[in-house]
Amino acid sequence: MIRDRSLTPRSPEQATVGLRRRYAAPAALWLIAAAIFIFSAFLAHFYDRFPGDERLTDALQRVDVPALGGYLAFVNALGNVWLHAALVVGVALLLGLMRAGWESLLALYTFVPSLLNGVVKDWVARPRPSEELVNVPDSIAGFSFPSGHTVSTAALFIVLFFAVSAVVRHRGLRWLLQAGCLLMVVSAGAARVYIGVHWPSDAIAGYLLMALLLVPLLYVYVARRSPGSHSK
Repeated sequence: MIRDRSLTPRSPEQATVGLRRRYAAPAALWLIAAAIFIFSAFLAHFYDRFPGDERLTDALQRVDVPALGGYLAFVNALGNVWLHAALVVGVALLLGLMRAGWESLLALYTFVPSLLNGVVKDWVARPRPSEELVNVPDSIAGFSFPSGHTVSTAALFIVLFFAVSAVVRHRGLRWLLQAGCLLMVVSAGAARVYIGVHWPSDAIAGYLLMALLLVPLLYVYVARRSPGSHSK
């Protein structure tokens, strides 16, 4: 008789080794990303912009596509403080009503990257792009690095990307909604650069900060939802 090893309970030592192997590589990548972010923030404290920022901003602002300006204005509006806060709370409540408890908590957690972004921004104190360098239709007060709109909007729609897979059963609709979420994530940073209130390096730093604070939780979340997980 052949014994099924998959049904044999693992010892505590084996379980510990398995956890170390599962999380070692992601932890190493997280530490590298954190080091890159800290180093970039240190440089941004002394430099108003990085090499390539001005050229990339000029290239993006020269893009002339019908309705692009209106679409990016909509994306920018989603990152406004009160509208974004209402949107996060509404999404969390809706997910809660749909009995998606973990997804609802993840949606509320997206406030954390936004709050930490403000702390980093005040320390770095990088000024926003000036009218002498880029096209700035409307002047905005505050500092530039990282982009707060990018952090908040990207964090919310990354969570929605995973929440959709949990609450939407129809495959075609699920893929359509997830594609829309990814589009919003990509557009969040581009929209800030397009209107001249952030450098591309500000937006990239916003994505990186969002990933540092959100990806570890999403990694655990996906592990819990995987077919082989024992904690459901």
